[in-house]
Amino acid sequence: MTVATGESEQTVHELGRSPWDSQHREFDYELRDIEGVFPAGLRGSLYRIGPGRLDIDGHPLGHIFDGDGMVSRIRIGPDGIHYRNRYVRTKSFGRTTDTRRPPKGFSTQRLGGPLANALRFPENLANTGVLVHDEVLYALWEGGRPHRLDAETLQTYGPESFDGALKRLGAFSAHPKTDPATGEVFNFGLDFFPRPVIRCYRLDRGGRLHGLATIPIPKLGFVHDFALTERHMVFVLGPLVVRNPVPVALGLRPFDDALSYRPELGTTIVLVPRDGGSPTVFEHDALFHFHVTNAHEAGDRTVVELVVHDPAGGWTGWNGHLRNFRGDAGPAFGGTLTRLSVDHRTRRVDTTVLDDHGCEFPQLDQRFATTEHRFSYTASASTPGGNPDSITTVDHRTGSSSRYTAEADNTVCEPLFAPGGDAEGDGWLLTLEHRPARKSSTLVVLRADRPDEGPVASVQLRHHVPMTFHGAFRSDASGRGSRPAENRKRHG
Repeated sequence: MTVATGESEQTVHELGRSPWDSQHREFDYELRDIEGVFPAGLRGSLYRIGPGRLDIDGHPLGHIFDGDGMVSRIRIGPDGIHYRNRYVRTKSFGRTTDTRRPPKGFSTQRLGGPLANALRFPENLANTGVLVHDEVLYALWEGGRPHRLDAETLQTYGPESFDGALKRLGAFSAHPKTDPATGEVFNFGLDFFPRPVIRCYRLDRGGRLHGLATIPIPKLGFVHDFALTERHMVFVLGPLVVRNPVPVALGLRPFDDALSYRPELGTTIVLVPRDGGSPTVFEHDALFHFHVTNAHEAGDRTVVELVVHDPAGGWTGWNGHLRNFRGDAGPAFGGTLTRLSVDHRTRRVDTTVLDDHGCEFPQLDQRFATTEHRFSYTASASTPGGNPDSITTVDHRTGSSSRYTAEADNTVCEPLFAPGGDAEGDGWLLTLEHRPARKSSTLVVLRADRPDEGPVASVQLRHHVPMTFHGAFRSDASGRGSRPAENRKRHG
């Protein structure tokens, strides 16, 4: 075990009461505190990523988005269960560790006033999402290049440009989508200068990145996620836009102060053909959203599922909960699972609420991505405005739902599906549950179709893992789940 930032043993052992406490240590050990029986068919690696350091040498960071990225890997194998975590060795991580001063983040300013922050973009913290592709693990942060890691040891090899295919800022979204039929990965990056554009990419099975399209967008805004169908990349561009960038550029205000929710601008839906050609654009009422579950084609319609938030208070109100993540983060996780149906002929967009239980971090059985899916899985709150403490399965065929709710004060993160059989939904949901009474986290395994029956198995960690954003499960059944990544000399 190593201490990542030099904090004292006493300080480290006081942490863990809150899911937003930092985890300054790196671990590597076998997990033995098991309850229940892990299913024989559940074999593979669970990856979780999020901000591990939310304070630097006594300086609390100003936003949940601003902590250095920490990757956890839980390996479930026939010989046992193993935990390992490592910080992504970004340039920012090295500087922050050496100087013991916080990074320039989404809302956190560098110490030193305007001169230390002027004309500086937020630093690449590699803390938002992960992608496992071509035996390589990538740690993602949407404003810059991904970082390439060894999928087994979590060693950082460096930022990845895909042989120079990532241009300019090298933006590569934290929400890539894999087509399960072809094995290709589709993603995008947002460029700000000299004009705002979305750059669309296709990552082939061999790890080569190809430019797909460059889409000018009329309003420079916050584009966090997209959806993939068998024919299109689907962008739902809400009216969360950059309104007043000058004080930010001068170092007077943090980056998130430049954003504003302007519902009068409406929402633009852009369908980008995967095989080339001009995009199709539709206009719709304003939507305040961040995460997309899936999309599919249904004749002359494109259907998209996403989580829509109540815009009351606009960006300032919603973002305020993420700035005050230590005390009142809950309302930021309370969106509504919603379906958009885009009719290509009439250009009409219909909206349907699928489940009114407050939720975020929607997931599905990824083997059915790009097609119509039956089940959606979310992290939800049992009380309005509360922190996520439940895992919910929504059955779109029957309209029913099943929900696991953790014990009081425990919180959960995004559920990830692990397959157990060939049918959709035949498998398990994996989540990390933070237990403040123990100052530790637990890997919880639920039946995907009936999470309300409670955990079929769980294993207690010796420590806590700060609330993670996103992750991935790589099953051994793919034939690629347990082999380490090669140290290919491909990063730029």
